[in-house]
Amino acid sequence: MLRKLDHTAMSSEYKNKIDVTDNDAEDSLTYSPYDVFSFNHNKSGDLKDSDYVTILNPIIVGMVNHVAKESPALLSIVNQAITAIFQPSSIYISVRVREILFEGIEINCNVTDFAAKAVCAQMKSLSAIKAHDTKKNTFLFSVFGTKNATVGGRIKVGRGISNYKDTGRVLEIDGKKEINIWSTELCNRFRGTDGWIIPPLLEEGESVRVFGTDLCRNVEALPVGTDYMKGVHVRVYEATMGDMEHNEEDKCYCATPTTCMKKGLFDLSKCMGVPIIVTLPHFLETDPYYLERISGLEPVHDEHILKIILEPMTSTPLIAKKRAQLNLMVAAVPRITIMQNITEALHPIFWMEEGIVLEGPLLKKVQTIFIALKVLKVLNCVGLLASLVAIAYGAYGYYKNRKSIRVTPSHEPSNGGNEEVTRSTNVLIATLNGMEQKGHDNPALSGHEFSRYNI
Repeated sequence: MLRKLDHTAMSSEYKNKIDVTDNDAEDSLTYSPYDVFSFNHNKSGDLKDSDYVTILNPIIVGMVNHVAKESPALLSIVNQAITAIFQPSSIYISVRVREILFEGIEINCNVTDFAAKAVCAQMKSLSAIKAHDTKKNTFLFSVFGTKNATVGGRIKVGRGISNYKDTGRVLEIDGKKEINIWSTELCNRFRGTDGWIIPPLLEEGESVRVFGTDLCRNVEALPVGTDYMKGVHVRVYEATMGDMEHNEEDKCYCATPTTCMKKGLFDLSKCMGVPIIVTLPHFLETDPYYLERISGLEPVHDEHILKIILEPMTSTPLIAKKRAQLNLMVAAVPRITIMQNITEALHPIFWMEEGIVLEGPLLKKVQTIFIALKVLKVLNCVGLLASLVAIAYGAYGYYKNRKSIRVTPSHEPSNGGNEEVTRSTNVLIATLNGMEQKGHDNPALSGHEFSRYNI
């Protein structure tokens, strides 16, 4: 999405990974990004890509700023070239939306002037400028034109199979394990994911780091709260452009050890080779000095902050909004005709929002996971309650029985029983007497046996 103060143009972005290769030994995946941008007529409402917008001329102002910083002695030549190539009446330009976004603003280099030819030769090397397909010595400048339907550099990331914390972590870009742009080793390291995926099981208080290839730097999003949306408990993360003037970790992004930009500003010169300053839209979280010098800006935190809302267990983003405003410094430059009477300020060109909102089948999958977790939680609570009831009942039974004594009753034999015992004894005595009368000897009781032992 491209936004101007009075115009919003919606574009669709199709992101893909091509030439994907896996490396099982180092648990990595390497791919090339392939992005396609197109104007979204449905979401733009009554606005069309043929509508005209008036913006700061990024080609002229950007070129003057670069020369004024690097080679101020050449400003007179640049002024001559500007007149020959652009024939401008001011530092502003009116162009169609599709021209600034995709097709490109034409730069006519069919000139004979020496200064103009020299400037045209330098502009050819800029990343945002490409040659016209049919017009000779004509170039095109656009925001997405050189990136649209173009294969990007090779990116190697961790797969996270061996260690889930390495999921999506950038390992190499174009075969390099770190960049060589900033003043410290820490800032030159890749310390985040590629933005496609975030490691799961984020701990409370843990930040989310992403390496932005368009910024050549790591961006850290800090947790700022929790919420409940679409049936899912989520955690909210926010990020800014930092404060290199006061934050020690951001000082590596300063132009020199003693020259740092104010809070909320980031210079793209070292990364993209263009003197564009990036801020949050409407100078949100930016030093008040810049907001005071531009009228018509109204920063609103929720609408302009860089935000990620995700489910922390799976790290699935429900909403992600990457927002950035592109600006150019303007000031009076005596040797440039159209810039002799300009008040110093950081001038917005436009701001962009790249975002995703999880919807449809993907959202339902996440919701299904949490419905299942809720059911399991209820079942666990029911099981725990049942166990507590059983324990309580058992304890009650034990306590009750511990206070009682069980007595087994004894029964006295009846008179009939006594008579039966007496009868049995009499029979036994009679039997013994009969055996003596018949001459039966019991060897065990024989007197002869006892006499052997002199008893």
